[in-house]
Amino acid sequence: MLKKTLKTMSGVIAAGVLSVSAGTALAEVNFEGETVTIIIPFKEGGGTSRTFRFFQPYLSKYLPGNPVIQLQHMPGGGTIKGGNFFHDNQESDGTFALATSSSVNMQQATGNPLAKFDLLSYEPVLSLATTTHWVTHADLADGPNDVSGLQELPVALFPFKTAASADMFHLWIYKTLGIDGARPIPGLSSSAGYQSFQRGELQMASHGTGNFLKTISKDIADGKVHQFMTLGVLQPDGSVQRPSYSPDALTFPEMYEKVHGKPLEGAEREAYEVIAANWGPASKGLVLPTGTPTEIVDAWRKAVEEMTKDLEFIEAAPKNIGPFPVVIGEDVRGIIGKAVDLSDASKQQFNDAIAHYNLTYRIE
Repeated sequence: MLKKTLKTMSGVIAAGVLSVSAGTALAEVNFEGETVTIIIPFKEGGGTSRTFRFFQPYLSKYLPGNPVIQLQHMPGGGTIKGGNFFHDNQESDGTFALATSSSVNMQQATGNPLAKFDLLSYEPVLSLATTTHWVTHADLADGPNDVSGLQELPVALFPFKTAASADMFHLWIYKTLGIDGARPIPGLSSSAGYQSFQRGELQMASHGTGNFLKTISKDIADGKVHQFMTLGVLQPDGSVQRPSYSPDALTFPEMYEKVHGKPLEGAEREAYEVIAANWGPASKGLVLPTGTPTEIVDAWRKAVEEMTKDLEFIEAAPKNIGPFPVVIGEDVRGIIGKAVDLSDASKQQFNDAIAHYNLTYRIE
């Protein structure tokens, strides 16, 4: 197994706990003297790397035997290299784990034939939510929560990585809201795209919670931009809440109803929930290999539960991973399922959006 020393990070949002498996003999599990490797299928410094860099000392503290935790960064192939490495080298002794993200989810959700990994076959430990915020320039909107100016533009440019990434969801979002002039500028990451937006080269941009709190909120406060929507925070019962730190911004379902005069329902609602899962509670996750013994899975989940109760963690979490709870245990399985197990109707929704923008990629 590849081994590398850890490096540092900061990033997205936490505190709070949901269900942990109970009952097995945790005392039988002991990682003393062991090195635990978490595969990060991205380069160092990205959101997933920063999140698990923050978790690292707490996992070492609360896993039985206080093992060394190392992050093994394996970028390449849009997460395919790292995901496949994990799949091909699974060790079910608790010393090998995979960090997931919406980009990892998308490889499976879109049926990429190069992806060997199957997130639904692994043992889930935790997931961590974020949400997405959309903004435009102040002179293109009549205040917050307004897309009428964007709908009237003959061309409204936005940053876009590739149709095979989670950025594909932006195509569906803009098409569904009737922003007919929306045009993607391929090859731009979220950070590079926002810089281009700040220079006035793009008319729309978006960011997840971490960068919203760090950067976009300042531009909103300065009056430079208006936030016209958030994705919303999908709840286990299917309801959608506004993020606590941005309570006045309309969620996507609310904006849809404002634009169309009717609630978001049917195939469009189903497609939205796929996006809300991927960019929400399934946006960051941690899984163990298939067949990992129950007592080891329980030891990991228990360690995460103890981590979220640690006073230092609670104090540091808002600045490092944000305001949403860490979800623990079997609840994560359903979250991942919603993110990666797309119905034919959802695939059709997304493929129609991709075709609308004259892109050749299709979800199988």
